[in-house]
Amino acid sequence: MKLKFLITSLTSCSGCISALMSLDVFPQFIERTELIYFPFIYDELQIHDCDVALIEGCVSENKQVEYLKKIRKHAKKVYALGTCAAFGGILSLSKKKEAQPISKFIEVDNIIPGCPPPSTLFGNCLINLVENKNFKLSTKNLCFECPYKSDLDKNSKITITKLNPEYNEIEQSSKNSSCFLNRGILCLGPITRDGCDHQCINQNLPCEGCLGPVSKDFTSNIINFLSLVNISKDLERYKGIYYRFSKPILKR
Repeated sequence: MKLKFLITSLTSCSGCISALMSLDVFPQFIERTELIYFPFIYDELQIHDCDVALIEGCVSENKQVEYLKKIRKHAKKVYALGTCAAFGGILSLSKKKEAQPISKFIEVDNIIPGCPPPSTLFGNCLINLVENKNFKLSTKNLCFECPYKSDLDKNSKITITKLNPEYNEIEQSSKNSSCFLNRGILCLGPITRDGCDHQCINQNLPCEGCLGPVSKDFTSNIINFLSLVNISKDLERYKGIYYRFSKPILKR
């Protein structure tokens, strides 16, 4: 019997849904499941009972909370799809809008992180869901298998002066590259979950943390990490470092 899937979005750029539909396994996914609710391609407006719900996007409006609760009531399992749904996402940088992960309002069975989720990770998770199996995310950080990790000088306190390489430093080849931290460039690889196949790093761009931390929350991890390095005054005042994908959830 085919599993029944519900796929929907809250506040988002729809990048995770686009990534889903671009996967090599998406045609196979369509054939092997029953899509009962997917506003991007179907006109069905009623939410019915389903086996799996994939929810993209963060909660930024009150009306979305009731929508979420209705989905949770009808779904056997709910998965947060992408960084916005899992952690709050890029809207966390806004001074006018709140960005909350869906787990603040409903129980979530697991997350598929990334902005958007990288294709290998996403495809593997999707196949497991179709086969009614659980999947596990990596418990290692991005540095564990980073091609530049042996270059990091662990004996000296690093000074961070910029967020990205200069334009003329960005190389398509990694042959002459070295650890971003040694080059004074902020890289969040030490506190970010492994699983993206180093897609940004292989293009000589530092990790920004979109797969989220292995444990705890973004902000506490970043603060602890930055306490181990020297950071320039300009960067110290830039709150985007701390809130790029999430803000700490206050307990009431």
